[in-house]
Amino acid sequence: MQYRAPTFRRHVRAHEAVVTNEFWYGDGSPYLGPSFTAKKTAERQADVIGILQRAAKSAETAGDRTLARALWDLADKLYDCSTRARCGSLDCPKCARAFQKAKVAAEEALILELTTANNKTSVASSTKTKKLVMANVVPLEMTFTPTQLATLDIQKRNRWLKETLTRAGFTRVMFGSADISWENGFYQLHWHIGMFTSNRKALTKRLKRIFPGKDKGDRPVVVSKTWSLGFLPYLNKAIKLPELLRRNRTRLPELLLVLDRTEPLDLMVLMKLRLSAQQCRLIIRPI
Repeated sequence: MQYRAPTFRRHVRAHEAVVTNEFWYGDGSPYLGPSFTAKKTAERQADVIGILQRAAKSAETAGDRTLARALWDLADKLYDCSTRARCGSLDCPKCARAFQKAKVAAEEALILELTTANNKTSVASSTKTKKLVMANVVPLEMTFTPTQLATLDIQKRNRWLKETLTRAGFTRVMFGSADISWENGFYQLHWHIGMFTSNRKALTKRLKRIFPGKDKGDRPVVVSKTWSLGFLPYLNKAIKLPELLRRNRTRLPELLLVLDRTEPLDLMVLMKLRLSAQQCRLIIRPI
């Protein structure tokens, strides 16, 4: 099969810093956990390719040649992904994991920088020290059935989130990522956002006013303490692929087509921060 180099439209140097550095494809730091080693990722790669190929055959049988061709092309792209010929696709388990690791490493360095700055500020002003938290924000209207996934533009939705927070007066430094989960018949788009606060309960109430629930028992906002940096792989996971392979194989191809047209770094939500590339790694710095 002929190798096709990935084409990136935004953050081109940052994307290339990941796909051209095999370090991110190995088992070096940051550690993502025992279920996400390079070996297990390769096994999931084979599973995903098989799912795409079976879906392509079904589309051919149904007479949908356009869909079949798209699925065959995607399966070929993932099959061809190898050392020095990375596909860079978000639905490629190997490349998605590489971007996840690169983002986690960049955020670890960012958090250290922000923590040092916050500590200096609190000492100088005799104010309460701000703590790092992770806010899970779930706008309940952001749901998509498998047939509606074609309308999902994650970059556009990220702009909506940032504009919504800005209008509500959120001017603090924030970093996060979009996430798509399967919820018994539909896909739910939501976000995990890291930020610093001196009052977690007040922050939760403020976010709930912006993203309210519909029914009693809804939890559109959860703000959690962070005891370590171990939450960063979860923040940057994009989808729960192992769970989807167990529970939703038949609907996975539609999602994979959406992910393939989404550039991996477009999942990120950065406020008052700038992303760049340096020495084959990602750098996130305050503006």
